[in-house]
Amino acid sequence: MKKLLLIGAGHAHLHIMKKFQEEQLDIEVTIVSPSDYQYYSGMFSGYMEGVYSEEEMRVHLPSLADRAGVTFVNGAALSIDAKGKVVLTEKGDVLSYDILSVDIGSYTAGINVPGARNHALRIKPNYRIEEVAKKMWEAENPVIVGGGAAGIEIALSLTARRRKEGKKAVTLISHSKLLQASPMKAQSKIEQIARNKEMHLYLEEAVSNVTTNHVVTSSGNNISYDQLLWLTGPKAPDLFRASKLPIDQAGYLLVEDTLQVKEYPAIFAAGDCATLRDYPDLPKAGVVAVKQSEVLWENLKAFLQQKDGVRFQPKKAYLSILSTGEEEGLLLYGKLILHHHLSWKLKNKIDRRFMEKYKTTDA
Repeated sequence: MKKLLLIGAGHAHLHIMKKFQEEQLDIEVTIVSPSDYQYYSGMFSGYMEGVYSEEEMRVHLPSLADRAGVTFVNGAALSIDAKGKVVLTEKGDVLSYDILSVDIGSYTAGINVPGARNHALRIKPNYRIEEVAKKMWEAENPVIVGGGAAGIEIALSLTARRRKEGKKAVTLISHSKLLQASPMKAQSKIEQIARNKEMHLYLEEAVSNVTTNHVVTSSGNNISYDQLLWLTGPKAPDLFRASKLPIDQAGYLLVEDTLQVKEYPAIFAAGDCATLRDYPDLPKAGVVAVKQSEVLWENLKAFLQQKDGVRFQPKKAYLSILSTGEEEGLLLYGKLILHHHLSWKLKNKIDRRFMEKYKTTDA
């Protein structure tokens, strides 16, 4: 019997396990993940604010795997031998495969700033969210570094929680304008929202050094903190470079529009950990991984059955909704920009519906 090995439990692999509940194939399936729980990043801001509980934003992987007839292995992949078709985990397990799929997300960029690695909290890998949230909730003077979607969402949601508790707002530091990759109108709007909610902003200031209780910026500002959260965008996992697999300039696994590695067609990848050769500028966002899920499923089946697969064709624009706290959201879709409580309601509905598909009665 052929062996399918799934590394990581990101959006696409959750979908694969769900499909195995619905459709039985003549294949032995194993999934490897470093935590028994997979946390849904779309709900992190709501969790930080106190809108969602731990149970509402996480999936118990052993239970989901059991229902899908999939073997769950707790561990993290250390290296991939593409020629020998084996994966080594950090625990020393050697797992063989006939087909491999990787969906491990990305890590945190910019952590090489002096002092950051020693003093800053990081959410990635995402099973750290509960520990990080507790520290940020209890902080007297929380500071967040990063002006992208993750940084601004978490900062606004934490600020909303702190305002209810009579505490001072969060300080946010960004080397650029907020949401730099978005249209100017969106950048202006999110800055206005942050200032209206009394957040302390240091924009277009890079962090040059981190001490035990101060962040030093490029302009010489000394910003005090007691908890520092580093949310500075995505960084490629080291796994692919260490495994000598084809990568792009940033170190992400390079795949074709079938989600396969051209040189090793038995290796598939989806989500943030991979770059599509024909669409190198595709954003590292959960919505893309969700859209890739069905293509991955169809192509894994096609490879197993020695048939032609289907091709992933990205949309020109994807819907994005950022929680801005207090049950408000900023909706971005093409030229449409809408800040309203209805935007948050839509985001809440989408997120809850996504999670409901994978919830089990166990754990």
